[in-house]
Amino acid sequence: MASQSTLPGPALQASKNALSQALAENQAKEAENGGTNPEPGEIQEVDMQAQADNIRTVFSDAKNFNVKTPSTFAPAGQGWMEDIKRVISFDSVEEFWGLYNNIIPPSSLPQKANYYLFKDNIMPAWEDEANKNGGKWSIQLPKDKNRLGVDKMWLYTMLAAIGETFDPTLTSSDPDATPQSLITGVIVSTRPSFYRISIWTRVAPSGAADDEKLRERIEAIGKNFKTSVLGYPESAKLSGPLATEVEFMSHKDSEKKGKQAKKIIV
Repeated sequence: MASQSTLPGPALQASKNALSQALAENQAKEAENGGTNPEPGEIQEVDMQAQADNIRTVFSDAKNFNVKTPSTFAPAGQGWMEDIKRVISFDSVEEFWGLYNNIIPPSSLPQKANYYLFKDNIMPAWEDEANKNGGKWSIQLPKDKNRLGVDKMWLYTMLAAIGETFDPTLTSSDPDATPQSLITGVIVSTRPSFYRISIWTRVAPSGAADDEKLRERIEAIGKNFKTSVLGYPESAKLSGPLATEVEFMSHKDSEKKGKQAKKIIV
């Protein structure tokens, strides 16, 4: 007897979509590897159940999945963006936990993998209209010392982004202050020797005198990230082998090399 899925509706639909896409891809691969193409009007017999039994999505097997869910972020021809797969969108706490409880944590991801959590209709790319004038706060942590803590850090980072608690300005008691959230998304990356957690913002200080208030607001986000989300004392020095401080850099400066790039460090 088949067990009833405990996934929320959107996650279940994403899993079904992934299964359909994988079946189509497998049929294409069989054709490339010597399978016969049907004549016009001929129906080709395919053992759908046998193929389905070999397909495991991240929702059905969080540790041994072999199929990614369909891509909705990357149009053809965008290079690395083609590797980004949209897992699911959610608009409720229940849907978030349904997703979170059914995917593998960062500590178990393979090398060179990333999780992206961005606001709807914003691509995790510098070129996106919402990101092109912004920057990112980030911290890099050695893998061997942070394997047990990175999952909690990433969870708290996501919750702060969803709850919009990164930016102290948004929780101001001033009824006339209704600024737009500066946060567009958050990312966790796994690399052979380290983890990196990043927070992307819509804008970045330019260094001009009239940017002082924006710089203060950006710095407040970084301090909140360091102390309330990651749990480090504000005075803690974190840089070392494979490690960085909590650092901010505009996307435009990130493209520069050497001393030309400017950082804000908290």
